[in-house]
Amino acid sequence: MILHPRFRRGMKAAVPVWIAFVPSSIAWGIAAQASGLSLDEVLLLSACVYSGPAQFAVLAPLAAGTPALQVILAAFLVNLRFFPMSMALTPFFGAVKRRWLLFAAHFISASSFVIPYLQFRKEKESPAPDERAPESYGRSNLAFFLGVGMTSFLVWLVGSGAGFEIAQALPKNFDEGLKFILPAYFAGLLAIDVRGRVMVAVCLASLILAVPAVMWSPDWGWIITAVTVATVAWSLEQWTTRA
Repeated sequence: MILHPRFRRGMKAAVPVWIAFVPSSIAWGIAAQASGLSLDEVLLLSACVYSGPAQFAVLAPLAAGTPALQVILAAFLVNLRFFPMSMALTPFFGAVKRRWLLFAAHFISASSFVIPYLQFRKEKESPAPDERAPESYGRSNLAFFLGVGMTSFLVWLVGSGAGFEIAQALPKNFDEGLKFILPAYFAGLLAIDVRGRVMVAVCLASLILAVPAVMWSPDWGWIITAVTVATVAWSLEQWTTRA
């Protein structure tokens, strides 16, 4: 599958995801090390969960010694959003065998879902008819998805390990600074349809507003900032496009 030409196309399309994953995965590694996790635990959690929001969500319970069942349940609930994403992609994989679909399902993330889905929708709506057999059509699309998903997964895994190592040389309590980085990352993901200078403005606004937001609410300020800035930016983008 990785030798398929569409796999290489998926890799090229995944470059924006890699760029987003580098700072966020490093931030996760730093936060995980500050919470007392070992390098093996950091890599295992990144490999098994592969979800930034879920991994950040379970850090505090892990550090507090919360029972494993509660930690697993928390991560499961956060990752439930991948179920509708999987369902949305399934029709584009044609007659691909189930074992391949189960393998590919692990590489779904919010970022690696959007790029293949938009690409497949664009190709489906193309005026040129697709005369390939269902199995050939499905394998081609699956190769593209794996090109996005597998390479993004590797970037996330390597970044997590790098963040852990970087944390060894950072001052104590440096992880508090992550609260000011995360809003820009999440706002960028939420406003993924926004392009160019608007995306830069989204990230800068999130970073600036994160300061008073975290002072107002240390636990929820950063996420409220991300959602608010992304929603406003996306709404303005849609309004100007229609105008």
